[in-house]
Amino acid sequence: MNALSSALLYHVLGLLHLLPSADAGLFQKWRRQRPTVADLSPPPPPPPPPISFASLLEHAQDAVAEMSYFSAAILFTCLCVAIVMVRTMRGKEKKIDAVDVVVVGCGLPKRGMGWYHLTQLLEMRRVRVIGVVEPFFLGDGCPNVPREFTTMVEDLRSRGIKCVGNVEELGTLSHRPTVCLIAGRTADNPRLFERCIDAGASTIYLEKPGAATVEELTRMKHLAASRYVKVYMGYNKNITPYVRRALDFSRSAPGSQLLFVHNNSYARSELGECFARNAEGMLRNMAIHELALLVSFFGATVDNLAALEIETDPAVSEKLTVPHVGPGGATENHTDFSRIGFRVKTAEGEMAGVRADRCGGNVSYAAVLDGETGKELRRFRFPEPDQAREFDTKCKADPEMMPYFHLQSEDYLELKARVVNSVLSRTEAQDVATIDVAIEALKLAKYATSKLMDKL
Repeated sequence: MNALSSALLYHVLGLLHLLPSADAGLFQKWRRQRPTVADLSPPPPPPPPPISFASLLEHAQDAVAEMSYFSAAILFTCLCVAIVMVRTMRGKEKKIDAVDVVVVGCGLPKRGMGWYHLTQLLEMRRVRVIGVVEPFFLGDGCPNVPREFTTMVEDLRSRGIKCVGNVEELGTLSHRPTVCLIAGRTADNPRLFERCIDAGASTIYLEKPGAATVEELTRMKHLAASRYVKVYMGYNKNITPYVRRALDFSRSAPGSQLLFVHNNSYARSELGECFARNAEGMLRNMAIHELALLVSFFGATVDNLAALEIETDPAVSEKLTVPHVGPGGATENHTDFSRIGFRVKTAEGEMAGVRADRCGGNVSYAAVLDGETGKELRRFRFPEPDQAREFDTKCKADPEMMPYFHLQSEDYLELKARVVNSVLSRTEAQDVATIDVAIEALKLAKYATSKLMDKL
């Protein structure tokens, strides 16, 4: 290959490298031909860094010295055409007036997390819900579909929204930037995730914890990276006001430490059903939000932990084995924690604590403690008394609704709004947890669960 050919090939490849960031839609067909989750072990190497126009011009000057006038003119024309194409495609991206959204894993009205996301999405500006995927109630798994679900589907279809049993029935999603919000069962999420990416989703909003194992979540991350798909996680406490106020206050109090306390309002008699339904365990389910906070704001990962101290006081940490009668009438025993408490210290000296109680009530809080005495300097609670009164009123008015929908409604809405705005503006979603945070939180959950099981 002579110098002219080498230079021309180099610059063409460089220009092609700029295009994925300019218009991801052009690459959807190519994405569908990329590997599946099962093919991605070990992970593929990261994409090469982008090549700047300044770099292209610098190399072009070197190449032009060896070219004839005619060859240089051809190369210059190609560069101009490519620049116009990039700018044109970026201009088209900016004219998008709304983001298409598909809800995957809807569940029953007033019970399913996906359903509550759907109700909010239908009311959001610059959002166009184009499909609902419900594998159980719209698939072959449920012979007697509840009437309230059928009524909901009839209403959605009357609005022109596709309601199907699997992602493939939606057809291709590559014609516009599309967010797939996945709120299925934890065990089903990896399969649903892969199918959404194969269909052409440009962004995934994945409900926590995302997958049952670190290995599955890691493969999902590499699959998304290989298709240039962004993945955000539904960790609403990363953006909830009471946590952010506590973080701000702790920064103004040198030497202070934070304690995150998460309470649910189960009765002791309900723990059997709770343990069975949340079989992944307390730290992979209820307390995973707090673990994501440790990863996001304190850099706490399994690899850099200097210490993990378990609070063994029975009033703080308790392991139980309780029976539960399943749908078939058989009684099974389930072992999990009714409450837990522990503190972490990182290699960099960062310290924070987590407590969670299944039967602790509806009020959660973040406490800022004196680092030496442990005295509480200030507590930021949620809900505040006025919010609690409003919450109680809503629960009494609609007792069939899952209580935490009322409690965390504003956080859920804000999290989705940030993801939607990031797609419209082609920027990163501010302070929203990524799949990297989810992987580290799941590693921390596995490690802490093992330590707690041994100690209690």
